[in-house]
Amino acid sequence: MKVEEALLSVKRVVENFGDRKAINSFYLEFHRRLEVLKLVKAYCKHGSTLLDIGAQPFITSCALRELGYKVVAFDIEPEPYMEIAERCGVNVVKCDLERDELRATDADCAVFTEVLEHLHYYYAPTVLVKINRSLRIGGYLILTTPNIASLFRRLRLLLGKQPIYRYHVREYTMDEVLA
Repeated sequence: MKVEEALLSVKRVVENFGDRKAINSFYLEFHRRLEVLKLVKAYCKHGSTLLDIGAQPFITSCALRELGYKVVAFDIEPEPYMEIAERCGVNVVKCDLERDELRATDADCAVFTEVLEHLHYYYAPTVLVKINRSLRIGGYLILTTPNIASLFRRLRLLLGKQPIYRYHVREYTMDEVLA
């Protein structure tokens, strides 16, 4: 199955759920999720175990499941969107990344997209260590986060507007993420 088909198959589940925030998230983040799915397909063997960390509203988790991966989704507050995860057959674990262990081992891949910027910067390195411990040797971490040095953010700052989204604790440059 193609990644586009997998992601589009989740559209019906999200629309039937009827939550405006989830529907908006599906459309607004469609292309970012599509790129993440392409990365997963390129680096993670079909049928392997995948951790989707910070997974709410479980759109990516559902698409990964549709692509044939064994998905375990972790989120600090999964309850509002549990119905979406359940409809897709996604196993969900409630987990506060800053305080709890993941309690997962030997995962082939971890998807950690658009979460790092929500963590307190003090805990970010510890969370990345926890994710690393949950992966098997040779496992892959697929991480995305907004780039504070992007042209969009720089233009906002030049216009006198706060470049950091209001729910983000801190945004990073590419060099900081790679360090």
